[in-house]
Amino acid sequence: MPRPEDVTLAICTRERPEMLAAALASFTAVTPPGVQILVVDSASTTPATWQVAEAAGVDYVRSDIKGLSIARNLALETSRRPIVVFTDDDCAAVEGWMAPILEGFDDPAVGAVTGRMLDHTLVGTQASPPARRFTRTIEGIDAGHGAIMAFRREQLVALGGFDPVLGAGRKLAGAEDLDMFCRVLDDGAHIVYDPTCVVHHVHTRADDAYTQLHHGYGLGLGALAAKWVRLRARVGVRLFAVVAKRTISRAVRNRREPRRRDADLALFRGFLGGFFTAVRFALDGRVFVDDDPPAPITLGVATHGGEQ
Repeated sequence: MPRPEDVTLAICTRERPEMLAAALASFTAVTPPGVQILVVDSASTTPATWQVAEAAGVDYVRSDIKGLSIARNLALETSRRPIVVFTDDDCAAVEGWMAPILEGFDDPAVGAVTGRMLDHTLVGTQASPPARRFTRTIEGIDAGHGAIMAFRREQLVALGGFDPVLGAGRKLAGAEDLDMFCRVLDDGAHIVYDPTCVVHHVHTRADDAYTQLHHGYGLGLGALAAKWVRLRARVGVRLFAVVAKRTISRAVRNRREPRRRDADLALFRGFLGGFFTAVRFALDGRVFVDDDPPAPITLGVATHGGEQ
């Protein structure tokens, strides 16, 4: 079974030093000794993120180009360990969260392990879902969440890393995690979802920000469908149909809950917009070509931090 010394925990963040400080306090308290904790700064405009990482005594690396996928790719480039775990700066760890990840990778067929992200306001109110194993490409859209996902670094590098035009910080602001799950499965590896691997989501968005967040997710999902329509038409068409059906069904069910209904409708509008936008993008293998990356944001702080 892999050891903690085989693992890098990457926390990608931008312009949220207070959240990052809370996340680092949580993860450093319950993560096994030997795990490298790496803060990846996604082009923050002040040195506050670097200062928080330094104060916490963890490793730090900075990208001058913003974008969540770009930051995650920098984590893959920086780490020299065989397993890379990703979480978010608005999450908190639960005691024992790392053990299911190490156990999952004891199986050589497993390329990724995901866990359960639970809203901190719902702790103790929901039954734990069953563990699952995913083997088919289209199952990647149900395989987990970017807030808690772990991969074999070597496979992700061979697959070209995360798609740089998908995810937070880009117009197609979602589905970079699901895209990677689909690609890992399509590469022949399995993904294990273990609900005993738990992180708490401790910050939620409200009103217009919540709706905008879902619109961004929709844009990314539409782009994901457009990609797979071109790579493997049957997978892409089925993916499009599944996401469309689920989104419309949720909007109908939530018609008496304006906040959730509006978010579902925004996601569907984004889904269609993302599909028709990305269907024109050039592909380099199974990754979109990033023809228009954000302008660099440079700061006079250290750009790389080695392992401690």
